[in-house]
Amino acid sequence: MAQPLPGKFIVLDGPEGCGKTTQAERLVRRLRDLGRQATAVRDPGSTPVSERIREVLLDKRLPDMDARTEVFLYMASRAEMVARIIRPALEVGLVVVSDRFVSSTVAYQGVAGGVDPAVIWELGRIACAGLEPDLTVILDLPVEAGFARLQRAHDRIESKDRAYHEKVRQGFLQVARERPEQFAVVDAGRPPDAVARDIQEAVMRVLR
Repeated sequence: MAQPLPGKFIVLDGPEGCGKTTQAERLVRRLRDLGRQATAVRDPGSTPVSERIREVLLDKRLPDMDARTEVFLYMASRAEMVARIIRPALEVGLVVVSDRFVSSTVAYQGVAGGVDPAVIWELGRIACAGLEPDLTVILDLPVEAGFARLQRAHDRIESKDRAYHEKVRQGFLQVARERPEQFAVVDAGRPPDAVARDIQEAVMRVLR
């Protein structure tokens, strides 16, 4: 069995428009204010290879990508990010906060896209060389409320229909129910400060 790493790995995830990117930035700032060394990554992305893969995954000119293709591209990006950034940071004791991770692939390509979630979890284990988050916080928000918040043109994934995105939301909630020891759910429909407080409370239980 692998030895635990000195750092902690925290993931913020959820449906479109839930505010996870903003809350990830807030969480990193708060952790630094508390004297913890912390850094943020985005999934997919954060390395040169992973950013190129991100461009393909979100390109609206490629609307008909098979869900299995999406799974493998996300896992390739993740493998690179874990090897280049996340694991080295955890090895020296940092707190790493990721905007999305394997839970997203389970919700989007698994529950909503039809790929067996058990297969996705196993591919995630392989891609990440066994590395798993210490905690994943799901920021839950109704689909219509999430899309009302989006201020920019929709990317390829966001452009899928609302029925797909409702399945995504339910996928996140399903995963959280199935793995309560690894997941926390926060109501993201409230003011950002209230959401941030609940995220911090959940994270601090892991960091103690």
